[in-house]
Amino acid sequence: MKLDISRRGFLIGTTAMAATMGIAAGPARAATGSLSVWKFGGTPAEVEAWPAANERFLADNPDVDLDYSFFNGQIRRQKILAGFQTNRLADVIIAFGQDIPEFAGFGLIQPLDDIATDGQIDDWKTRLVPEVMSSGMHDGKLYGVPTYVDMASFLAVDMDALAEAGYDRPPATWSELREYAKAMTKPDRPGIAFPATTAPVDINIFEGIAYANGGRVFDEESGKVQLNEAGMVDALQLYADLIADGSTPAGTSMTETNFRDTAQLFGQGRAAMWIGLSWLNTPWGTPEGFNWEGAPFPRPDAPSGSFPPVAAIMDGTAVLMVSSRTENPEAAMAYIDFWTQNEQLNTWGGNPEIARVPAGKDAWNSPGLAEAWPNWVSAYNEGNFFAGAEPMPRFIGVSAVESALATAIQQVVLGQKTPQEALDEANEAAQAQIDLLRG
Repeated sequence: MKLDISRRGFLIGTTAMAATMGIAAGPARAATGSLSVWKFGGTPAEVEAWPAANERFLADNPDVDLDYSFFNGQIRRQKILAGFQTNRLADVIIAFGQDIPEFAGFGLIQPLDDIATDGQIDDWKTRLVPEVMSSGMHDGKLYGVPTYVDMASFLAVDMDALAEAGYDRPPATWSELREYAKAMTKPDRPGIAFPATTAPVDINIFEGIAYANGGRVFDEESGKVQLNEAGMVDALQLYADLIADGSTPAGTSMTETNFRDTAQLFGQGRAAMWIGLSWLNTPWGTPEGFNWEGAPFPRPDAPSGSFPPVAAIMDGTAVLMVSSRTENPEAAMAYIDFWTQNEQLNTWGGNPEIARVPAGKDAWNSPGLAEAWPNWVSAYNEGNFFAGAEPMPRFIGVSAVESALATAIQQVVLGQKTPQEALDEANEAAQAQIDLLRG
């Protein structure tokens, strides 16, 4: 995203204005009047479940006139910024937690602490997993309520293809990944596929790999972009090596399609492994009898980045936030409160949705989740599912940095530049944008 710098002072200044628009905490008030909601992204099951839940909300709040709209998740930043600039932003925005610092810095959203009723947030804490709820925090305040998180990065493996190549477990290291991918490649089936478009999800998948290698896209303390540091460069070199090995689909299929299309290559048996987020192929399913497993993405043989390697990065992609310009904060908070109740949070407990990491504590007790992801549930019950995980990159200017990173990834995948060359250019371009934003 390239921000119009002439508007920067206006946008940042609205943060102070937003504070005057909230209502003081106090007793709950009945929700009435018009309420607009924009939701961005979601799996097929989630997209169907959300309007059904809205009907339950309206039954509980008959005096609310709800205007609900759904949009593709990959256009959220442009749509929300445009809505703010034209004064047509919805009262409630359901977007990505990764966006919170930028949206808060631009004054688009307001802290829920400022408009919550007495004890409301403490009540939410009784039902929400702490590590997940914290992904809605920024500068010590709660700006959004997550309903689940996605984690990066993971590997989907065709177990029959794995056994055919002579292996009895998924690869555990980068060197093993290259070895397996070459051994599992056939003339009509590459050993591995990964998405490399400019879509934010594809960038997050790569970031998960790089962060496990000690890379970072940005250093908050110094204000410096880190795209061309070793942790990032070597992760992109892994992509380049897999392509050079002849283990990936031919042509430009990985750069011209999105994560769903490369997932379908795997689901159709046209790739033996696939790199994705925690949900892997679960949103779309696989053919009956297809023998596959999901595993954490292999770790680098020796992390080369200058930052501590992380086990995974995570972000909620259905986080409820309140516009700084809402004229109906009571109804907005009633809507968010509704989504903190177990009946709604259990949507991600395996009935109907098994593709996400649930935010609700009660969802982790669901038989559906245990059947779909037994290793997840075991790790959660042992208290280590979130160990070593950190939020996905989130800071003012993240859009500009990730846009530059996306360009670099495509240049490397298409064979136009080396990882170092592409990331040197990306780092320079992104730093210029950060410097403008931070003035």
